[in-house]
Amino acid sequence: MIKGFLPVEITEPTLNVALADLLRRRELQALGEVVVHRKAKGIGKKPDVLLTVNGVKVIIEGKFATSGVESILEKQCIDRIEDGLCEICIGVIYSKMQFISLTLTMKEVEATLLKSKFQALVTYVAPAEFEQLSLDFIQSKLPPGLKKIGWYEVDINQLASLVRSSYTSVVSEDILGKAVESFASALQGAAEKLIASNPPDVLAAKISKIMEIPEAPRENEEPEE
Repeated sequence: MIKGFLPVEITEPTLNVALADLLRRRELQALGEVVVHRKAKGIGKKPDVLLTVNGVKVIIEGKFATSGVESILEKQCIDRIEDGLCEICIGVIYSKMQFISLTLTMKEVEATLLKSKFQALVTYVAPAEFEQLSLDFIQSKLPPGLKKIGWYEVDINQLASLVRSSYTSVVSEDILGKAVESFASALQGAAEKLIASNPPDVLAAKISKIMEIPEAPRENEEPEE
């Protein structure tokens, strides 16, 4: 050790990238510190770890253990889901980590994570009519359509299992099917209102413009080469 060298604190983004790498080794598709661009409210959002499990989007938000961090993570997970960035969000609390080294590598960071325990909270999208799903829930004041599982202490292998079990809960209750059904119903209603409020030729012109379909040539008009 170099005399007088102060301990180095690892940042949350560094841990997020290392966590994503460890989850990939456990056969989960995970990327750390990515920027998600969306046309809606989620423009430029930066989830800590983004995963996909059979098409279902999962986000992990990681923060160091501080006073009130549980409430901060819970709100952040709700925001991620309401912004449409994911169907499942897991909040993870990291313990503070210090190293005394001038040549700290990601391998050393990952080795420390492998020996660590995390506090983890799962929040996910669920239709309000579901009173009870396949896991035990702590009742809390969540927005309609969201469910929360209680805090768990997990290691990296258990965290990977928690991701998979959360996905299984969502799929087993056909939550995604309900969401698709609800969207289809809303779309159908909007289409019916559009048809009722527009003459056929006006409606056709609007749809053609949206879909960028060129107008058909009029009678006795030669089409352009």
